[in-house]
Amino acid sequence: MTILRGGVLGFGGIGQNLTTYINQQKSDIAQIVAACDIAQSQLDLAKDTYGLEVTDNAAELIAMDLDFVLVVSSNHAHAEQVIMAAEAGKHIFCEKPISLNLDEVDRMITAVETAGVVNVVNYSMRYIDGYRKIKQIADDGQLGQIMFVWHLMTRGFGLYEAGARHWAVTHPEQSGGWTIHHACHSLDFLYWINGPIVKAYCNTQTTVPDNGSEEVLLGNLTFANGAMGMVGDSTCVIREHHTGIIGSKGSLLMTGEHEHTVMRLHLEGEKEEKLIPAIDTKRPGGGIDHFFDCIQLGQQSPNSIRQARHSLAVAIAMQESARTGQAVSID
Repeated sequence: MTILRGGVLGFGGIGQNLTTYINQQKSDIAQIVAACDIAQSQLDLAKDTYGLEVTDNAAELIAMDLDFVLVVSSNHAHAEQVIMAAEAGKHIFCEKPISLNLDEVDRMITAVETAGVVNVVNYSMRYIDGYRKIKQIADDGQLGQIMFVWHLMTRGFGLYEAGARHWAVTHPEQSGGWTIHHACHSLDFLYWINGPIVKAYCNTQTTVPDNGSEEVLLGNLTFANGAMGMVGDSTCVIREHHTGIIGSKGSLLMTGEHEHTVMRLHLEGEKEEKLIPAIDTKRPGGGIDHFFDCIQLGQQSPNSIRQARHSLAVAIAMQESARTGQAVSID
């Protein structure tokens, strides 16, 4: 079997971790052979420690003899790099968020679908066992009709005022701000669980001077099927996940993270709730295993750039709502 050759656009922490995983755990399927970054220190690391061919020019990497590229650069660079890679016929694994505006996303969709390349967005909650179990329970109909679904999370990084200066908060022009950069995970999860969101209302707070990028946000959502939703996110120093669904036949709650994850299912009419084994920890391969499966099978992914457009649209609507104080409809 021919080994797939890949390149990494952006050799920060994610690029390094993916390279290590692929070259050590997936070497019978694929190998990362080249890396691109604008920082010389990252290029030196890629060359000297990882043994990769390096360049500071994205177009030069894409022109190499590669089967796929990992687009894990800064958020604002994703759109241009995805379009270039698609036009060059490369399969694409793209880090979230896919872009900072919808016009760029529409160009990305046209590019990947015209080229027919496999494209997968790294929305990691779709590959975490606990959330996959929630999806299965909801799809199996055990909860009945979903009436209310929520996901609240705190990042565990810290706030600007205390000296914890997260890149996404200090450089919103590159990240899109915290809602687009990070809450997009929760929005994609809610969309995955219960379908399209048609209206958003959001409040935000920040300790960044001059009312900079949001660090705390709370959004109320309305789904196309009439259900209610809620999303909360923050960079604050505590780290916690809290996920729940209220359905017409039962309710489900998952709290905690890693070895402290607890999932409780209580069906209407039953006296006792059930504790369900669950873990809220990323799989080592996550979406990259799914990406390689799609390439090998010649199949497109349901976790594509087209699918990821919706979570970005909702995030943008939430930011608009926070600015205007009004609920915003989503096409």
